[in-house]
Amino acid sequence: MVWLLVSISRDRPGLLNDITGIIRSHNMNIRNIVGNNYAILIEVEGKADTRLMNELGNVDGVNTVNSTELPITLLGFVKEDFMKAVLYYVMERDPELLERLGYEYGKELMRHLLDSVVDARDAIYTSLRILTALGVLVLVDMRFAQGGITVSITEAFDEDVGMPMTRGIIKGLFETTGARHSIKIERRDTQSIITVT
Repeated sequence: MVWLLVSISRDRPGLLNDITGIIRSHNMNIRNIVGNNYAILIEVEGKADTRLMNELGNVDGVNTVNSTELPITLLGFVKEDFMKAVLYYVMERDPELLERLGYEYGKELMRHLLDSVVDARDAIYTSLRILTALGVLVLVDMRFAQGGITVSITEAFDEDVGMPMTRGIIKGLFETTGARHSIKIERRDTQSIITVT
């Protein structure tokens, strides 16, 4: 399955129509679309050639476009209902379960991406953009430094319960390469700053 990952720099009326119109003009069938005003994942039939990628990248409001072949099927939840279930069941019985689930989810996402993306840093960045398109979190920034990596996010889907699953996902993304990492989450204004060392 070919997925187009479109990062949005400026949301505007008609943006999705412009994007899908270009895809259709290349005689490609769109099988699935999911996303928000930050990023969109579009599953298409066929190969995404350079011309298509360039045309999509030139659309007003589009920041970047990437193509990846991921053998995934999307599963969605209504955020509010899912979080109520988490609060009333999991958090009372086994609060660490969500972090463990997130960890395994992050590892699997990276494992799939590392099949098509060679550089681990690119795979981590792409993973975070995919999670943005899925509404799990919103990636604001990611910086690599000598002492560690800093990931700035907002709107984590589990923010109201302390972000256990998000913490697990981030840890899983980074530990797929085999190295152990420490994850520290600090709240600053509207953002969560995640430091990975």
